[in-house]
Amino acid sequence: MVTTRRWAQLALTAALVVCALALAMRTLAGPLYFRSPLNVESAIGLAAMLLLLLRAKAGQTTSEPAKRRPDGWDAFAILLIAGMIAAVFWRSASFYFLSDDFILLTQAKSFLYSFRGLFATAGADGSYRPFTHFYMSVAYKWAETDPNHWHWTEFAIHTANSILVFVAARMLGFSRVAAAFAAALFAVHGTRPEAVVWLAGRADLLAAFFVLLGLASFIRFWSREGGTAWLWVALMSMTLGILSKESAYTFALLLVVYLASKNALRTRRALYALIPFLVVTASLLAWRISVLGGLGGYRNQSGHSEALSLSVITVVKALVLRLIAILFFPVNWSHKPNAVFGMVMILYLAALIWLTRARVRWQDFIIPLGFLFVLALPPLPQLLIGPDLQKARLLYLPAMGFCLLLATAVEGLKRKSQWVISITILVFNIAALFHNLSSWEQAAQKAQAACSVAAACPNKVEVLGLPGSLNGVYFFANGFQECVEMQRNRNASQAFDRPQYPCVLSWDSKTEQLSRVPYDIH
Repeated sequence: MVTTRRWAQLALTAALVVCALALAMRTLAGPLYFRSPLNVESAIGLAAMLLLLLRAKAGQTTSEPAKRRPDGWDAFAILLIAGMIAAVFWRSASFYFLSDDFILLTQAKSFLYSFRGLFATAGADGSYRPFTHFYMSVAYKWAETDPNHWHWTEFAIHTANSILVFVAARMLGFSRVAAAFAAALFAVHGTRPEAVVWLAGRADLLAAFFVLLGLASFIRFWSREGGTAWLWVALMSMTLGILSKESAYTFALLLVVYLASKNALRTRRALYALIPFLVVTASLLAWRISVLGGLGGYRNQSGHSEALSLSVITVVKALVLRLIAILFFPVNWSHKPNAVFGMVMILYLAALIWLTRARVRWQDFIIPLGFLFVLALPPLPQLLIGPDLQKARLLYLPAMGFCLLLATAVEGLKRKSQWVISITILVFNIAALFHNLSSWEQAAQKAQAACSVAAACPNKVEVLGLPGSLNGVYFFANGFQECVEMQRNRNASQAFDRPQYPCVLSWDSKTEQLSRVPYDIH
């Protein structure tokens, strides 16, 4: 007799196959029946996750993973991850700045805060990120307005974060292959351009670095491989992470998830270990509220805080559907994929279907799913990411939980299948990354050309029809005037005196270029 559980698995498998075929056709042939594939992607991701959970088996987890000392193979895996990042991102090192980047460079150059004033100054966008502002001012002294210097600095931070994912995964008990897969996927995930290439995503990189460092330090403290010094390292890392970006406020919840996975949450040791993190988090939140005069953050059209205006439907749609869709399929659909990418997509879909056959203890999903959804809480109001992947930088840290989730599933396969599925998933994400980076490259070239045309004008510039985004990439929603001044005199803080009549430029959407308009016509 077929059980209800078996019927559910069959229904989910059928839905997964049908949606996979529909997405494959959408990739190869374009929007025949549906323009946005987000709903189909959500269905595939959700079905795959439910199948993994339904096929999970009960089992006893050990109180602590077997202690594994780092060896030469771990060092080789780390070097391989660093080399992979250099190989996939090196071309983007020369990409020109975009949109908010020019404003951030202007602020970094004119950084005048005292140490005390730095921690008492709110951002114009409702943010409070003093350490990020400090980092920008220090980095500017070396990088100035050279895109290569800025990008390689961001690549270095991204590399450190990917290595920390590997270290944390090993400390959590993952095998070397699974840990290396999780770190490599984190390194080349298709959502990376906005966080790693766009200078405005530097806060996400910094917050992730401190969160991952703090997590690894706490695990080391808890496993008794180090003394209480590691607890203080974790506490300091959390503090710097919160001062880098708001996404680090959930760090204490990560520790709760970790301790819950060890069945240690109700112990006295766990309580004593958590108290400092809870106290510091509450203190920093109180200080933030006093500086901002409220919770801060972005506001909706009615002027109210987005974080306090969430509905149940929005939360479910963001966490259950959109988050899963973008993480499983990080593709910028504003830029049509080519046939090669379509073939890679088909192989990836087949790999996902095969991955759902993995048999994993359901307890092993506690940490990956817990990390994924906990880290997605701070950016929740903005997680309704569209098919153009704008705001995908907000998934930089939550992707760590997703990578651990797939690594957990991979460990439930046979050895040969582990390698085949892991490589297929990585190849797909590298293909998606190159596909997405091509849009960023085009936008960067157009931005530099537009600023050059405007900078050649001897007087004040007025621009008509300049788009805020181009093929899903932030273009000039902000920062155009700062870009023009940067090109004019290599100084983002001083402007020349201009003649009375402005230089009027118009954006041609067909050629995607600026052209001069006679003033009398204007």
